Amino acid sequence: MTALSSNTKYYKETYNLFKQCTKNEDRQDLANKVIEEASSTTTDTSSITRACSREFEQLLPHVTTSSILSSFFDRLTQDHLDELIRDRSASFVLEKLLSYLPKVLSSEHQQIHLSFDRLFQCICENFDDYIQETGTSHIIASTISFLHPLIPSSDTNEYESLVDGGRTMKNYFQLPNDWNVMDKLREIKKLIKKDSTHNELVYATLLRTCGYVDEKLYIKLVNHLCEKYYSTITVEHLVDKCSSFLFEVLLEFPSEQRNNILYPLVYDHIDEIYLHPIGNFFLQHLLLTLNEKEILEKIYQLLIQDERFDKLVHEGQIRLLITLIRVCERFSCHYEELINKLKTTIHCTKDDTNEFIPCLLKLRAENQETQFITKEGSLVVQALLRADKIDSSTRQSFLSLTGEQISSIACHPSGSHLLCQLILKSNLWPFLRQKNFYGKLNQVYTKMACDKAACWFVTQLWKSANTIEQKLEMAKSMAKDFQSLRSHTYARFIAYEMNLTAFCSRPDQWKRSIDIVLKKHALLDDLNDDDDNGQKKKKKKKKN
Repeated sequence: MTALSSNTKYYKETYNLFKQCTKNEDRQDLANKVIEEASSTTTDTSSITRACSREFEQLLPHVTTSSILSSFFDRLTQDHLDELIRDRSASFVLEKLLSYLPKVLSSEHQQIHLSFDRLFQCICENFDDYIQETGTSHIIASTISFLHPLIPSSDTNEYESLVDGGRTMKNYFQLPNDWNVMDKLREIKKLIKKDSTHNELVYATLLRTCGYVDEKLYIKLVNHLCEKYYSTITVEHLVDKCSSFLFEVLLEFPSEQRNNILYPLVYDHIDEIYLHPIGNFFLQHLLLTLNEKEILEKIYQLLIQDERFDKLVHEGQIRLLITLIRVCERFSCHYEELINKLKTTIHCTKDDTNEFIPCLLKLRAENQETQFITKEGSLVVQALLRADKIDSSTRQSFLSLTGEQISSIACHPSGSHLLCQLILKSNLWPFLRQKNFYGKLNQVYTKMACDKAACWFVTQLWKSANTIEQKLEMAKSMAKDFQSLRSHTYARFIAYEMNLTAFCSRPDQWKRSIDIVLKKHALLDDLNDDDDNGQKKKKKKKKN
């Protein structure tokens, strides 16, 4: 057995062990050790990465040590870099690594800078070859994007980004002057102009990076793009799989083409765009990048028409509906009117406001009688719950939910996530918590604690209870079934978290200890509020 095949076997067996880890800490420790071993000077890092690309691709997101990520990047760019980039599978590892490196740039700046310069040089030397293939062109795009590096958020997934609706600003790392960002962008621009291959991904990435870094260079690139490839922009370009990605970038930054061509095209061809499998993504991006309320007003008036809105709710991409809801709320553009229109479309009349949330949760259900909640309905409700000011229909309907209804929602995986998000991220929760929300669940705590999905909601309820009365209500209800709870697969963890053993044997002592913890939390909250108020006052003074 050769040394390479022996090492390959070691990494593949270690990855199988990684998949068996149940704790996140164990996964992180093992991922750190594996990538650190692969980055050592005694290892042929490039060859091992090509042989174990799938394993490394799965391990990288779990690496937590900054120096290990930068060392791995350093080793990959030292030897046989061209071979690595041309390898379809290994190039995915390098692409993923480039997306994680921005979060460690502040601590590993020098080593990453040297490694990146080697990568950039390799890209420039082989540009004509790389731009023609899918895998290698992705490396060109990732290299360009790294010149304005996006710092990845630790708690963001595609659904969180969707429900957030563009409210949370993206965080970028500002590269120092010695990176010569502008020189590198101009070099890529020259290479693109010389090459006859039109690669939309590479051009779009260069456009976006220039849009953030240099407005003049961005405008020059847009003009060159339109003169050479898109002298006449049509709606077909906006719904094309390749070119739409490029025109989405044009929506992000001011230009004559955006204001005078793209926006009017959308107004005139809304029916060809909003239900199209590609065009709807373009429209979503347009909504998320808007800075002017009057543009939103025009699109809103087009989409709110009865037949269009009915199709959007029942047939269109649910992502577009959610984005429209979040953007209208953010701009205060007919938000209450939009919610009332949604109520009417799902056949929930003004007299049945209490049924708004139960009806909405069944959105697109195959069987309205038996299916209590759908993934689509859950996502739309989450979007409503993220509003700064919760609309009256959502607030009233949540307030009127019975304990059995809440339990039925919690016992569905999508519903459990929805209720946890209600507690963790919605401004509606403090209002509901004061309105006997804990009391109405007295008969269903045990049922939820024993359910695989609902147990997460019960845990969040316990952590969120901020009065001794709320804690007592939960403890008294669940203490009746203590013996069955303590031996149940899921409920035993909640029983341990609540310390039900102490409550059943020494209730007065349990109550005193809980009361002390609540007072400590209240004191910390007051201190945090004072800090926040102090920072706000400082900002006001600076403005004045």
